[in-house]
Amino acid sequence: MQIQALAGNHNRQAFDSGRQELNDWLKKIARQHQEKGLSKTYIATDDDNSGVILAYYALTLSEIDNAHLPESHRKNFPRRIPAVKLGRLAVHKDYQGKKLGELLLVDALMRTRRIYKEAGGIGLFVDALDLHAAAYYRRFGFDAPPDHPLMLFLPVNY
Repeated sequence: MQIQALAGNHNRQAFDSGRQELNDWLKKIARQHQEKGLSKTYIATDDDNSGVILAYYALTLSEIDNAHLPESHRKNFPRRIPAVKLGRLAVHKDYQGKKLGELLLVDALMRTRRIYKEAGGIGLFVDALDLHAAAYYRRFGFDAPPDHPLMLFLPVNY
């Protein structure tokens, strides 16, 4: 398996995570956002170069109000804080339960650390789609303020 940036030869139309909003974003928006510099989408593919997407995630740069940080992380930060945002993460339904999502999350965290070393930023944010998704991210150490349970944060110095 390879993790690489989304390109025109990848078959986005065959992707099905079981969540229509995640499928539609990859099929209709990901390339446009990438071409405009709004976000970067990374995909997992088989080594056979078939162009089939097994899973994907998207990263973008962001500025977060420190009020959206968990209380334990608010100290010593200005009001507006640079960070990386995980915009989407989805696994094709045929590959779910095989830890592919975890592998992509680790890849996203490694990219976030590289961004931190080169340009700064305090960590990785994610807006979970629902409480089930939020629970998934919490398993990896993400935390959320009580008033925003779907906006999770993991500091870069994890």
